[in-house]
Amino acid sequence: MTTNERFSSDKYATKGVSERVPLDIQLALWSILDKRKQRGDTLDSMQVFELTVELVDGEPLQVVRNRQEDPPHEETIYLDVSEPVDGITLWVIDSGEYSTMLFPVEY
Repeated sequence: MTTNERFSSDKYATKGVSERVPLDIQLALWSILDKRKQRGDTLDSMQVFELTVELVDGEPLQVVRNRQEDPPHEETIYLDVSEPVDGITLWVIDSGEYSTMLFPVEY
């Protein structure tokens, strides 16, 4: 599998993620990976997403910090979602056969 094919197979979220992270945020994280692939980024098979909330003009915005180790990459994305979540770290791992969104403690 080439690095540009990563995160192209079936996508799953663990029960823990499904229970604690709103669906619109989960879909946004998958979309971030799709956009990175479209712009030609080389994706590591493990992506880290750190979710925090920041107030902008008094409104809560979802802050998503996406990072990976190889090649090193880090960027911050702001999302306008109905229910932002704070203090959550998620991993998205591509096994080659499928991709899974999970909490680090579920690994």
